Amino acid sequence: MKCIRSPAQVHQETQIIRPTARIREMKMRNIRPLLAVNLVLAIGAVCAAGQQLQPYSSTDGRFSVSFPKGEIKTNTDPIPFKDGTKGTMYEFTVELDGGNVAYIVMYNDYPPDKANDGSDAVLARTRDGAVGSKTLVSDMAINLNGVPGREFTTKDDKWNYTVRQFLKGYRLYQLIVVCDSDHPATQTSEFMDSFKIN
Repeated sequence: MKCIRSPAQVHQETQIIRPTARIREMKMRNIRPLLAVNLVLAIGAVCAAGQQLQPYSSTDGRFSVSFPKGEIKTNTDPIPFKDGTKGTMYEFTVELDGGNVAYIVMYNDYPPDKANDGSDAVLARTRDGAVGSKTLVSDMAINLNGVPGREFTTKDDKWNYTVRQFLKGYRLYQLIVVCDSDHPATQTSEFMDSFKIN
């Protein structure tokens, strides 16, 4: 479930991943420019209140999170940078309610020269690349135990996105929840608040 501008635009203009493409490829195909970080979402979820979460951890990704119950799908996407080099975006997704709600964690590593102008600048570019032509509803700086981040919500004519992004060193983490107006995501806070960087 990713829907945020095109891979080329996000990578060339912001060198970030957009949470867009994946969203379209999933049952929400109507939405696909990905990311990617590659990344943009509005608060929501589709699980009934009280539904249990399932803990998940990634040794390579160096993170842990609790997803709503459901199949955790993994995927990798190449990230083309404007200088011709490439990176990889790693995605972990649980889709619910017939693909109308998705909980996503993504991460990618940037070469030092692609993210050497400070975390605020990198996170702002990532946000702008993810929002694209959507409407930015809210945006604020956050941190996770000292790791700088941003949280923003955005929407288009069908989907709502809630996004949290964190930049630890040269690694960008993105947590994204996508839903439509008829299928609210009910475990957004639990999902996002459970995220830890190891």
